[in-house]
Amino acid sequence: MIVSAIGVLIVALVVLDSLLTVLDASGRSIFSTRVYRAAWWFWRHLAKLLPAGLAQAFLSVAAPLMIALLIALWIFGIVTGFALIFYGGLSFGDVVAGGGSQPSLPSAFRLSWVTLSTIGFVEISPSNMAHSVTVALEALLGSVILTFSITYFLSVHRSILDFDRLVLDLHHRMGPRHDPIETLASHFSNGDMQGLERWLERLHDGLVGMHQGLNRYPIVYFYRPQDRQRSLPRTVQALARITECLSWLTPDDAPGTQSPALKSLRAGMADLVSDLGKTHIPIVTAASPRPVSRSEFEAAVRGNEWVIEPSVRKFLEGCGALHDIAGRHVDVAGSYANYREWLPAATRTQQLVSTISTDLGYAEDLRPRRSSYLLGLLNRNPKQRPQALVAKGGRP
Repeated sequence: MIVSAIGVLIVALVVLDSLLTVLDASGRSIFSTRVYRAAWWFWRHLAKLLPAGLAQAFLSVAAPLMIALLIALWIFGIVTGFALIFYGGLSFGDVVAGGGSQPSLPSAFRLSWVTLSTIGFVEISPSNMAHSVTVALEALLGSVILTFSITYFLSVHRSILDFDRLVLDLHHRMGPRHDPIETLASHFSNGDMQGLERWLERLHDGLVGMHQGLNRYPIVYFYRPQDRQRSLPRTVQALARITECLSWLTPDDAPGTQSPALKSLRAGMADLVSDLGKTHIPIVTAASPRPVSRSEFEAAVRGNEWVIEPSVRKFLEGCGALHDIAGRHVDVAGSYANYREWLPAATRTQQLVSTISTDLGYAEDLRPRRSSYLLGLLNRNPKQRPQALVAKGGRP
């Protein structure tokens, strides 16, 4: 009876996890997300044992294999759960196999496998009403799990295609330097504000699709293109850079700074940064740098290199480039206020990008014999006996 109860619990957990994983809009699950995280941990540490080029290709196939692993766990869970249900309630003669059957766990697993696969019982079949109903229920659940698996795969594939479309739009427009300021500069220099507005609307639509895909299907987070310029960290960084440039680095009276599409893009970026830190990986936060004083900022604008903080340098470089294109000098009063608003937002984005890059393996130089937990376990030897200390001259 206890064995059957355990089987019922396993079946219930598998069915509930598949329902939540495939149908729940918020991406909740019972164990799927934990399976993904554990599989990624193992895969990432295993990649550290490979040469650099092979390791990058090895990590790029992790997400597809993790989907296959999850589907295999669903199927194995259903088979195991029903096998325990059969075994816990079997008595002599309940299952017919070659004219008679002594209850055994292998017979229960065999009955469960042939039921789930719907290939027919051949020489094994239930011989009472209770087991006949259970067999029918397993066959039905097997069809449901198979349908859910196909639906899940196609939905994840569609989300990844939406992500790739956004990445390619950014990648094609940023040019060889992968700097979005060049794209913005082309719109400003040509006075193509309508084109900029349409591009921002398209970026916002792509951002919403990517955000929904990451929330709806957590496996999309582990999708890892081999080209680092098309990765999730670089995409988030490029979108943040565009938002920051138009919100705080561009002259306040320049066209496009009050665009409705820009406001939507800024709100979407704030939600994405917040949700990624809550649902996928905790952001490693460091102390936010304090903004420099107004006098130090004015000195930096005048070109006193020795007083320029790194954050001020980054702000002024982008600010100066866009102001030059717009044909305006940097206004110290307005720029300092923008700098104080820009600094916290830029810091949060940079912390998120750094955390994701580390978690997905982009921030590592994967080399053979690099420090790895798995490698430490493989190389762990029995403790050697203490050795006598020997002085430099050779005497103990």
